[in-house]
Amino acid sequence: MKKWMPVVLLSLVISSLPLQAEAVPKDKGALPEYKYETFHRQSNDPLAKQPDVKPGKDIPGYNKWDKWALLQVRVIDGRTNKPLPDAEVVVAENGYRTKTDKNGYTSAFPAPVIRDPRFTETLARLHGQLTLLAYKNGYRDTIYYNVRMNEGTTTTPEMWLYQITPEDRRIEPYVYFFPTHRLFSINLAEQFRSKTQPGAGPESPNR
Repeated sequence: MKKWMPVVLLSLVISSLPLQAEAVPKDKGALPEYKYETFHRQSNDPLAKQPDVKPGKDIPGYNKWDKWALLQVRVIDGRTNKPLPDAEVVVAENGYRTKTDKNGYTSAFPAPVIRDPRFTETLARLHGQLTLLAYKNGYRDTIYYNVRMNEGTTTTPEMWLYQITPEDRRIEPYVYFFPTHRLFSINLAEQFRSKTQPGAGPESPNR
């Protein structure tokens, strides 16, 4: 019995000590706010929003459309990827035409931001679309559909011209399409989805 006394006394002392309470937050309300610092872009940053573009009277349709943005086109050889100087570039919607320099670039020029009128107002105002054509002697003509135009940014599409070869029997224009913006496609699908067809969107029961 005597040899167990120290153990019993020690256990009594430990049991008499106050238990440490769990840390309970004083306020169960909202988490403390964190002050985010606004990120300021440099004035020469190409991603910074540019001022509104006002075309001069030398631009066809200068008084026809309200929204304009800068457009600069580069034309290259589709097989060698080398720049093509003196290629003629035309905006189909207003007939404006210009030529490329020794590096294959046109100068930046005002182009209209034309919304697609075929859809509802919300969808049509996502971006504008233009049709570009490129010509150069010895090359097949090229047509570039649905070039996206956004206010406050410079659009810089690249057009490919393919040299005419003896194997070309039908010398027709080379045609390709600027990819539709993914947000436009998402909005279009959401706009016309019925409640009985949840599809693969956020309304899908599998999500």
